[in-house]
Amino acid sequence: MIKLYIGGTGHGQEILAEKETGIKPVCVSMKEALSAKGIDCFHLLTKQLVEEGKSPQEFAKELAEKNPDAVICCDEIGSGIHPFDSSDRMWREETGRALCILAEAAESVTRVFCGIGQRIK
Repeated sequence: MIKLYIGGTGHGQEILAEKETGIKPVCVSMKEALSAKGIDCFHLLTKQLVEEGKSPQEFAKELAEKNPDAVICCDEIGSGIHPFDSSDRMWREETGRALCILAEAAESVTRVFCGIGQRIK
């Protein structure tokens, strides 16, 4: 099942994920994500989807269905802060909703802060 790692930019999600799973998450395209063992920068995939007018939530459902054993890392891009720019606000909201879908499908969810993981699921 999916292992999801979330945390602030530069907090070491991908390093901890590799240490715990042996799989090195890398930034991939949306197509590659559907079969990649380790996915880094999920938040950038959601940004691309929003910019293209596509649904990050639908992509998250497809990802969970087609790649149920993936190790996925994503930066926390919101944390309750609402940007002035409406497109940035939409991106943050859509990323949060997509992460909810992945978290529900995940075996584990780990929040990483300063390189230290806190298992939240």
